[in-house]
Amino acid sequence: MSRRRALTSMSVAVTVALLLTIAGPTEAKDVRYDPQTVYFTYCHSHPPAARIASGDKVITKTRDASNDSFRPTHKKIADGNLDLSRVNPQTGPFFVEGAEPGDTLKVTLNKIALNRDWGWGGAIPYFGALAPEYKTMMITAPVEDTLFIWRFDRSRNVAMVDLPKSKIGKVEVPLRPFFGTIGTAPYGKECISSLVPGTHGANMDFNEVVQGVSMYFPVFERGALFMLGDGHAAQGDGEIMGAAIETSFDVEFTVEVIKGKKINWPRLINDRKIMSIASTRPLMDALRLACSDLIDWLATDYGFDKIEAYQLLGQAAEIKIANVVDPQYSVACVLDKRYLPK
Repeated sequence: MSRRRALTSMSVAVTVALLLTIAGPTEAKDVRYDPQTVYFTYCHSHPPAARIASGDKVITKTRDASNDSFRPTHKKIADGNLDLSRVNPQTGPFFVEGAEPGDTLKVTLNKIALNRDWGWGGAIPYFGALAPEYKTMMITAPVEDTLFIWRFDRSRNVAMVDLPKSKIGKVEVPLRPFFGTIGTAPYGKECISSLVPGTHGANMDFNEVVQGVSMYFPVFERGALFMLGDGHAAQGDGEIMGAAIETSFDVEFTVEVIKGKKINWPRLINDRKIMSIASTRPLMDALRLACSDLIDWLATDYGFDKIEAYQLLGQAAEIKIANVVDPQYSVACVLDKRYLPK
């Protein structure tokens, strides 16, 4: 009787296994999320906004860096009653099923769309690369509080601003929307301000995080707890004034869990280049970390000897200064894909 029971159990198990094989993997789905709550830290303890699976596409939106405090009629930063403890609001976190510490989360930005016709930039007292601030205090006066409202002409793909005190009168820059802040929950059960970039990504302000790229983030917490925000309609290298053209976005992205793949810093791949991004102070150390990570990447994934990869970067690397205003500076080390093995 026990033998018959065992055979029956085995038969059931085989049948279930066959059915699962026929059914195949769970079909990817579209997840729509309208954020009612935002967060101003990257943290292991934030409750998930949604649970998603590897392969799922998320359709959502983000607020601007001021938490939508400004209006197009404002003239000064003070007009928006900006609360610097509540800037860079993040949409999420998204709990990705199956993501565990030691994995890598791949995020492909399928679509980044402006959802209003203006953005803001500004001179913020005691903030910016050319201003005295808490780590480089000087006796010079802070910059004068000034808000710049940029208007978008999407038909021509430009942003326009009046410069009434300058001879030129007004200028236009190309629209190139990207996310200034994007990442996963940080290592060590820390809760870190969304103003601070690190190994988990966050406020890197890297102007290559545009539509169509794939980003790779270390996973430090179960579910990864991915978040994004701080939309920029355009920004020069370094975000030197402390604010880009800040605006809100509609966004669609797809996630993928890469099991057992451990990386140390965020990475980015577009159609032409691969990039490692690192954040610390001083700026020179951020550069060293980014280039060392790219060498490790070339050795681990592309079969390079490390010293030979170092030589290649010495002759072919591009160095991108992503931000020089945040509590940690961010640098990307970039290599053209033409140097990768086929």
